[in-house]
Amino acid sequence: MSTLLQTLGIGLPIIQAPMAGVSTPAMAAAVSNAGGLGSIGVGPVGAESARGMIATVRAATDRPFNVNVFCNHPAVVDQSREAAWLARLAPVFRQLGAEPPARLTEIYRSFVEDDAMLAVLLEERPRVVSFHFGLPPAERIAALRDAGIVLLATATNLEEARSIATAGVDAVVAQGFEAGGHRGVFDPEAHDDHLGTIALTRLLVRRLEIPVIAAGGIMDGAGIAACLLLGAGAAQLGTAFIACPESAADENLPGRAVGRRLRAHRDHDGDFRSARPLPRQPIHGPRG
Repeated sequence: MSTLLQTLGIGLPIIQAPMAGVSTPAMAAAVSNAGGLGSIGVGPVGAESARGMIATVRAATDRPFNVNVFCNHPAVVDQSREAAWLARLAPVFRQLGAEPPARLTEIYRSFVEDDAMLAVLLEERPRVVSFHFGLPPAERIAALRDAGIVLLATATNLEEARSIATAGVDAVVAQGFEAGGHRGVFDPEAHDDHLGTIALTRLLVRRLEIPVIAAGGIMDGAGIAACLLLGAGAAQLGTAFIACPESAADENLPGRAVGRRLRAHRDHDGDFRSARPLPRQPIHGPRG
């Protein structure tokens, strides 16, 4: 067993991506019970809801799982700009029989300033906590490490990955441009080389001392094996798990439709290895 798998406490080099709004406690428990690392995404929920999700996973498995938080830069209030947006959208609200809000607020609270979420994680102590869209302050990383929690963080380029290693995080998730969900870029305004999973994984394996987890466009065992041959310690899969019955993806979402088609191939062929390739089509819409 690799050092990374021992650190994570799992037997298989498979991590279920913490797809906020799609992955569920039931999915995380099922993956963990099968020998991988299940994950829940608590970025869109409050601290007490996160506590409840952790409790639900623990009720279904005694194995390690991952809790993912968003570490994006908190929004900066711009009253004049926000007032202009509200004025522009007011007629649309009224056409739909609704009143526009008096002011704009953030949808999600970033973990970089969420003391309540930090307190829950320190009290509940899941085996793994992962960061997306950046890193929290050093004192929060130190507190989680002191609590014995294994830390992961997503990088989309070498500079981000080096920041992760320097911060004392245990492993980096190398998220290639093929990733079906939101990529964990630290700064959305910075230049983006759009590195693919294979190129990014190989680059980080060669340049970093900490383990690398490959992510982005990996859908089956052959893809996992290829990433392991590149030197990755494990592979993280997201879209592939949308096909699972535990997925919370809405039936009308394109990704859910792909999931239904994947299940149809699986049920017809017995597994994914002999499945015919799906026609090329956008899954999540255009980027940018």
